[in-house]
Amino acid sequence: MNGAAEGSDFESSDTVRLIVRHRMCAVDSAWMPPEERPSVYERGHSAGMSRTVSVIRTLFFLLIAAPAVASEPVALLTPETQVPPLPTLAAEPTLVAPGLDGSPVEPAISDPASGVAAQGISSYWMVSSRYSVQNIHQSARGPWGLFVQEIYCNGTLRNSSIEELSRTLIPGIPVCIFVHGSFVELPNQYVEAAGFYSRVQAQSPGPIQMIFFTWPSDGPYSGCFPVDVAVRGRQADFNGFHLAYLLSNIPESCPVCFVGHSHGSRVILSGMHLAGGGTIEGHSFPYSTGPSRRIRVILAAGAMDHHWLNPGQQYECALNRVECLLNLQNRHDLALAAYPLSHLFARRAVARSGFTQHDARKLGYQSLKLRNCDVTHLVGSKHYWPYYYKQPSIVAAMIPYLHFQ
Repeated sequence: MNGAAEGSDFESSDTVRLIVRHRMCAVDSAWMPPEERPSVYERGHSAGMSRTVSVIRTLFFLLIAAPAVASEPVALLTPETQVPPLPTLAAEPTLVAPGLDGSPVEPAISDPASGVAAQGISSYWMVSSRYSVQNIHQSARGPWGLFVQEIYCNGTLRNSSIEELSRTLIPGIPVCIFVHGSFVELPNQYVEAAGFYSRVQAQSPGPIQMIFFTWPSDGPYSGCFPVDVAVRGRQADFNGFHLAYLLSNIPESCPVCFVGHSHGSRVILSGMHLAGGGTIEGHSFPYSTGPSRRIRVILAAGAMDHHWLNPGQQYECALNRVECLLNLQNRHDLALAAYPLSHLFARRAVARSGFTQHDARKLGYQSLKLRNCDVTHLVGSKHYWPYYYKQPSIVAAMIPYLHFQ
């Protein structure tokens, strides 16, 4: 992992005008291909019944195209600066966002134009692993490096490098790293990055440095949607290596808050699992991510089992490096309604169920780091990332995490 990857598929000029089409990205979840199903799936069922189950499974996933259910907006409440203790166990477990005290949210900066200029930060970064190795077992792998671009507020961009990014970041200033979900084409990522950047800057009480991490979450496609989402889920896990590498190149004095949407949650928690001493595909991450660095995580529409942070599960080491985690819970997320059918012994998606009290008991003291913030009334049945960042109340709930207040 030394040096930036070649970026021949990007614009070749040093400074070009950013022209992208505004198209909504598709959504994702996880699914296990038929050839990988354990025999227990077939036990007690005829071949005809198996085909019926497959058809029903696919139809559930296709429900993501259904129209969203309208919901009446209700303002979120202002998070306080400190994380409160875990709520007392109850029959109907509910975790809450920090400090929901009943007061309405007021953006810290009401004028978007004043947010960026006053802070002296006039650009953000796009870091791509789209042209990097995507299989650690591959004999003829591609480059390990990351392709980097700096994007200015006027819409222009220029090619850069991971070394320049590391030198340019201001020590001590918080860094926000956003990771998108599956089926997101690169032009869409540019559009959504600009939208999220402007809204965060407009409501931020102080300077913040923003990086958008993009990974190969779109084609090629097999033509079978459930198989394609399963492939993206595994690819998201592998890109945790690239995300950990990006983190290792950020000055240790910069606190980092990761924001992940859908399968982007898996990319982030995979990277944190590696940073916390875990392994992915039997391999560990060899570089330091900064032992004294402060790290926070925000999950939106998280497409992963709600128990995967528990001991013995897929990301059991992730919380070793995370001081707190905010889960934006949407109980009506239609795209994730069929998630429990996605693979053998799958649980509900963390976006719909939140972290449960059973998870809290399994995690012990680590559960004090977890919070659910119910945004169902704001997002409804929708899954796409713009439905989250276009809600000022949701961005306001994220601000204390982004600024390490």
